[in-house]
Amino acid sequence: MLPQPVRKTRDLWAAALVGVVATGVISALLEAGGLTPPISDGAGAFVGGAAAAYFLYGDMRLATAAGALSGVLGLPFYVGMSDILVIVGIIPMPTQANPPLPQLQLALAVILGVNLVAGMFGGTVMGAVRHPREQPPISMPQTVPGSIPQNKYCIQCGAQLPAGAVVCPHCNARQP
Repeated sequence: MLPQPVRKTRDLWAAALVGVVATGVISALLEAGGLTPPISDGAGAFVGGAAAAYFLYGDMRLATAAGALSGVLGLPFYVGMSDILVIVGIIPMPTQANPPLPQLQLALAVILGVNLVAGMFGGTVMGAVRHPREQPPISMPQTVPGSIPQNKYCIQCGAQLPAGAVVCPHCNARQP
């Protein structure tokens, strides 16, 4: 019994999960290093998208989709990771006053857009590197020099000979 092929959607979600984790961890570490959230999120989403596409062995469309998913879904994972880093003391507690809700909504929309584009770009780049375009098959000559051709014919009567025949079965002529 042959094994059943794995569904591509399952592969896509598994790759996106790898990308989500990579996005969250890289974004949180970059923020701990001093980068501001839109830049750290975008860089993390790019790396997460590339990780998702590397994990996914599919075509370019799936690699780009996995990158986009990991970029967008990596934002909540990043928020959780950054909260953990604040609690542990690696990232300092923000001391700013809470901005108004419309400003927070705009910032969230911008960060989601940056993550989407960066994740798609990372997935597309890694997909192109890991899965180059397929080249058309090279047509091979029917006979390779030094080998016995597939269709061999008798030198005396012209009848088709079986592969490897030394004597023609029709006229008994010896073949070269």
